[in-house]
Amino acid sequence: MKKIIFLLLWSSILFAQKSNSLPRSTPEAEGVSSEGIINFLNAASKSKHEFHSFMLIRHGKVVAETWWNPYRNDLKHTMYSVSKSFTATAIGFAVAEKKLFVEDKVISFFPNDLPINVSPYLADLKIKDLLSMSVGHAKENIAMIGSDNWVKEFLNTPIVNQPGTKFLYNSPATYTLSAIIQKVTGQKVIDYLKPRLFTPLGIDGIDWEIDPKGINTGGWGLRLKTEDMAKFGQLFLQKGMWKGKQILPASWVDEATSTKIMQNPNASQAVKDSSDWLQGYCYQMWRSRNNGFRADGANGQFIIVLPDQDAVIVTTAESTDMQSEFNLIWKHILPALTQKKLQANPNTLAKLKELTTSLALPISPKNNISTLESSISGKNYGIISNNKTIENVSFEFKNDICQLSLKTDSVIHTIPFGNGSWETSETTKFGPYLVAAAKANRVGLQPFKVAGSYHWKDEKTLELTLRYIESPHTETIVCNFEEDKISIDFQNIFNKNSKREILKGVLSNISPNSPKLIIRGDDMGYSHSGNEALIKCFKEGIQTSIEIIVPSPWFPEAVKMLEQNPKTDVGLHFAITSEWDNVKWRPLTDCSSLRNADGYFYPMLFHNNNYPNQAIMDNNWKIDDIEKELKAQIEMALKYIPRLSHISGHMGSTAFAPEVKEMARKVAKKYNLKMVDVESVKDNNINYVGFDFKNKTTDERIQGFISMLDKLEAGKNYVFVEHPGLDNEELRAIYHIGYEDVAKGRQDVTNIFTSEKVKEAIIKRGIKLVSYKDLLN
Repeated sequence: MKKIIFLLLWSSILFAQKSNSLPRSTPEAEGVSSEGIINFLNAASKSKHEFHSFMLIRHGKVVAETWWNPYRNDLKHTMYSVSKSFTATAIGFAVAEKKLFVEDKVISFFPNDLPINVSPYLADLKIKDLLSMSVGHAKENIAMIGSDNWVKEFLNTPIVNQPGTKFLYNSPATYTLSAIIQKVTGQKVIDYLKPRLFTPLGIDGIDWEIDPKGINTGGWGLRLKTEDMAKFGQLFLQKGMWKGKQILPASWVDEATSTKIMQNPNASQAVKDSSDWLQGYCYQMWRSRNNGFRADGANGQFIIVLPDQDAVIVTTAESTDMQSEFNLIWKHILPALTQKKLQANPNTLAKLKELTTSLALPISPKNNISTLESSISGKNYGIISNNKTIENVSFEFKNDICQLSLKTDSVIHTIPFGNGSWETSETTKFGPYLVAAAKANRVGLQPFKVAGSYHWKDEKTLELTLRYIESPHTETIVCNFEEDKISIDFQNIFNKNSKREILKGVLSNISPNSPKLIIRGDDMGYSHSGNEALIKCFKEGIQTSIEIIVPSPWFPEAVKMLEQNPKTDVGLHFAITSEWDNVKWRPLTDCSSLRNADGYFYPMLFHNNNYPNQAIMDNNWKIDDIEKELKAQIEMALKYIPRLSHISGHMGSTAFAPEVKEMARKVAKKYNLKMVDVESVKDNNINYVGFDFKNKTTDERIQGFISMLDKLEAGKNYVFVEHPGLDNEELRAIYHIGYEDVAKGRQDVTNIFTSEKVKEAIIKRGIKLVSYKDLLN
């Protein structure tokens, strides 16, 4: 009985899947020449374009479909701007439901995001102007995708032309349509469309990117399958009718697919006749030659609807010349569409079926020409280049599979590559992407399906091909091995014709018992140049922890910089002195025993003959004042930098007297923070390490740091403390008597912290760089 129930259930699932699919037929039965399709597929495979899938629908039935291996029919695919047509369709549904009208003013939806002065053009901007790419901007403000509030950035972009009068392709305008849908419906576009479009068409398993506020990106970011694209095109061909039901008003289909504006009204007729991008723009769709219209996405994603031929043509691809891709379709597919049913042609049909099941993208043949596999297998190479996207890389070869491991600061991506074959897997490693700069870029998406193959170009050069088979893009990773060094070149469609950064690495000797070293950069907040140098040393160099001075003049800027670099480990650098002659700071509290006559902190902690009676120790300091100021600085730091992990002492502020040490430990414990500079070895088992920095050239200082590394012992923890800076006008104006070369000295710290030579020495010696947070937590 259970078996019967299972079979019935399985049959119903298969029936449901089949009923959600478009009907199938043979080309000739629907008046299409199989020979013409064969010619197109052969031409496509031999062309400069990389096709991923093709589907042809005639009279509502699929007559040809194919995927170039390793792409498959069950995989969704990045749509890029095909997404725009779906966003416009959401507007169509909202119009039908009277939730909005295309004549509505855009500013009416976003009263809290408007500029202080709303220009007449912005006040006049309508939904229909967004739909028709005629906002009136001088140029597309795509930089807005790097902000936290895309709507506000869009509304603050100056409009220089009367809306509705001039075409300018504008993805932010489509995003704004998505934001409007979410505003009036309370749902993301993808959720709003689900019961109205996706479920009726049997489209599932899709996703759509969002912005930092959880709004679908609108103009890009949708991923769906090839047949899903075909269904969408067929719906428009059928004027919104689906299985006998009008799910989208026919009036909207007509409105959305008719020309609203010409892209270049001044183009000659000859130029227009040769271009599918000058036939007119509709509502987030393009008019095409041969009286067609289409949804159109970067690099060759097309849903082409041909009403005169009762046909829909779908392609996914990676192409840099989309007009040339179009020309192949017009040359081979259009003539293959006849007005009458053709006589069956079983031989040609068999050839077509054989071809469609055998199409594949090129793959290098299996080879084993390198003898390096055994010597590099299992080894780690640490990256010494300033690009910190990858920390180290390793390879493991076994049974004609190369396991590539790429370690970042937060995750290890392990991806298999077959020798002369595709190894499919999933990865969280981001691949090439046209809008990778977007804030919240690909956040929330499932791991990406990939196919990898490898081959040796020569004895020392390994080439790995990584296809992101749910996107148009492929990454080629070329690794060159030379003794204990490696260079890695990541190539893709966006950088292959430009100068690329070649990552450099060296064989690593890190072991479980390796010495651990904190590279600490002090004094964030004392100057703009210091702030810039500290961030540079974190992003491009070896620095692992940053110490921030809360009462310093550039603290607000430092907070913003740390927000933009959320992976930095941050400590409060507790300050009760203001050492420089030309820049000062004051306590946060009314701690009179720590202030000079002008209300500033004293410049020095300990007695200094150059600054008589201007040191904390020269005056009647009070422990209560220090405790009060410490608490205030901790609370200010936590207010703006909640991830604060520890407290250090500026110029010895936490350890210059026994009662200060005791108080510092007590206060740190109260705030659940580690105090690192009271007695570092006793409290945290961390040893200070350093070298003679004074009166040395830059090269001597770099060499001095490298020699210092030889003193580090296995199994022990160390911290190196210095002050990065930039040798510029600002820092040359900051000094005190006895320390006049601040700019030059601190620039050399930056040079050390970002030196490839230093990074190489650390990796070769097997030293593990860590932060205070890593060690103390």
